[in-house]
Amino acid sequence: MRPVIGLLLLLLLPGALAQQLKDEIRKYTLENGLRVLMVPDRTAPVIHFNLMFDVGGVDEAPGLGGIAHMVEHMAFKGTPSIGSLDWPREKVALEAVDKARAELDQALARGAPQSEIDRLTQAFNQAREEAKKLALPNPIDQLFTNNGEQGLNASTGYDRTDYRVSLPSNRLELYLRVYADVMMNAVFRSFYEEVDVVLEERRQRNENDPNGALSEVFLRAAFQVHPYGRPLIGSREEIQGYRVDKALEFWKTHYHPNRAVLVLVGDVEPERDIQLVRRYMGAVPRGPERPSLDIPAEPPQTAERRVTLEYNAQPSLRIGFHKPTYPSREAYVMDMIDAILTEGRTSRLFRRLVIQEQAALNVSSSSASPGFRYPNLFVISAQPRAPRTTADLERLIYEELERLKNEPVSPQELQRVRNQTRAAYLRVLQGGPGLAQTLAFYELFFGGYQRIFEEEAIYNTITPEEIQQAARKYFTPENRTVAILVTKGGSR
Repeated sequence: MRPVIGLLLLLLLPGALAQQLKDEIRKYTLENGLRVLMVPDRTAPVIHFNLMFDVGGVDEAPGLGGIAHMVEHMAFKGTPSIGSLDWPREKVALEAVDKARAELDQALARGAPQSEIDRLTQAFNQAREEAKKLALPNPIDQLFTNNGEQGLNASTGYDRTDYRVSLPSNRLELYLRVYADVMMNAVFRSFYEEVDVVLEERRQRNENDPNGALSEVFLRAAFQVHPYGRPLIGSREEIQGYRVDKALEFWKTHYHPNRAVLVLVGDVEPERDIQLVRRYMGAVPRGPERPSLDIPAEPPQTAERRVTLEYNAQPSLRIGFHKPTYPSREAYVMDMIDAILTEGRTSRLFRRLVIQEQAALNVSSSSASPGFRYPNLFVISAQPRAPRTTADLERLIYEELERLKNEPVSPQELQRVRNQTRAAYLRVLQGGPGLAQTLAFYELFFGGYQRIFEEEAIYNTITPEEIQQAARKYFTPENRTVAILVTKGGSR
């Protein structure tokens, strides 16, 4: 399922609520290109903020995999005026860190004696310690915590990066001052300490976690040309090679107001508060437009691809089929298929694999993986229940996909799927942070937030015949990639 954003969104909102939401949204575009959306909701004195950029893993140059994720971390490190105890001295200390790192890199490159490497490593570490003494750790986190924040976080995808937080409404000016300062004056302090943090994150999520490890080999097999096949966090070698100058270059190239949307949901008065937004965020200079990236298209797949990962974990299965992305009508049809197959206990695959056959511990699907800007995958994931195997699950899944091709979905099943999805998404959209993220996403990537209110007609007119046609077109052996996690020394 598309997280928070997408599947049957308008069907989840009763007509009156949808119209009310549409009427309440206020949109402004600042002179620097920043789009601002405000949604008044005065049930509590809180504002939910989401600042989203159209920047992600696909924007990375070869050899810099994961740098967008690294930059996301560094944006919390503050500015000269946020976090520094003595900026003139800290600036000199940070330059000393960069110089020490460069000298160490040069020595390593020329194969210097170990004694020289040890000496330069000690000098590098000493420079880092001196710089740390001149700054507060995690200054933005601490500043917002001291002012009543909730949910301070950020995330990086292949196509976007977003920063989110909820603050008391009387801290609106604080939020705007902080993020305007960060966009203009970010200081990537404690950079190499954060490299170690990201390496540990990779170890936990991609190397020591079976799902993460399987996902990495699966995407690499499915996308052999397009950057969707690269690990979003980067390889271990790429992370170890990060340097401050390259990270700052990436930040200064991409993170500009004309490539961003700021959404405020909560205790706001749009006509009044937009003046504060203009005062702070309007001062951020406009940057270059999105570069014309030479991103290669993934060639059509002509034969099944299969990969196996041996791992000290229970067996699991992942199957992916290439498909178009939005706004293609077929992408919306695949959303419907997603819900038919795995949304709820009465869905086809859950009922067949988990309840009737008792062959799987779990089964799920996603209609837009791993990104949405470019053609992507329909993915089915499942874990066998012993003594059943991944081969058993494959057979059962393919039987259900053939059924989808050959038997029209009944109107009753389509309506049941809509009802289930409506309830699930209403729960998400009741929260301000979910709505803020949804609006930012649609405004940034779907040609405007109004697209939310146009999808109802698309989903309501999708027919059983279209579902059959899409299933026949995309659920084919030559279009699929299969990844299997095999227990080391054990079963599939």
